[in-house]
Amino acid sequence: MSIEHSPARDGKQPLARRSASTINEFCEDNRISRTALYKLWAEGRGPRYFLNGTHRRITDEAAADWRRDMEAAAIASGAAQ
Repeated sequence: MSIEHSPARDGKQPLARRSASTINEFCEDNRISRTALYKLWAEGRGPRYFLNGTHRRITDEAAADWRRDMEAAAIASGAAQ
């Protein structure tokens, strides 16, 4: 592919799919604060994570499982409609 036809040439980069999120990315994607996330972990209700060195990462699968669990808990408590 020539440089003239490169996707980077027009300033539009294709969206890269992540398979794991940082804490900040997870919080932004799920619209919760870091404080709320750490509180959920302290209560044992936060998403699974793994350590990448000293940094926590949350996989897409763990995030999806967590959202399903949160939705099921909301339905069970009558908070969801």
